Amino acid sequence: MVSWARADAPGALSGREIEVLGAVAQGMSNKAIAAHLCISEATVKTHLLHIFAKLDVDDRTAAVTVAATRGIIRLGG
Repeated sequence: MVSWARADAPGALSGREIEVLGAVAQGMSNKAIAAHLCISEATVKTHLLHIFAKLDVDDRTAAVTVAATRGIIRLGG
């Protein structure tokens, strides 16, 4: 579980990917995430595709669930 949090571990999420996933967990749209992080919507979508591949999931909800289970992100407060 710790290896997923380490930036140098194969398949680990980057800091930016964790930021994007955290925003997804807060219910933000791709457009809102892009504005919040000062990146394009296309870049948000690219980050999401990388996140899905690294977590072996197919959608935003599964990505948030897996990331929370693995301790990559924290839900709530």
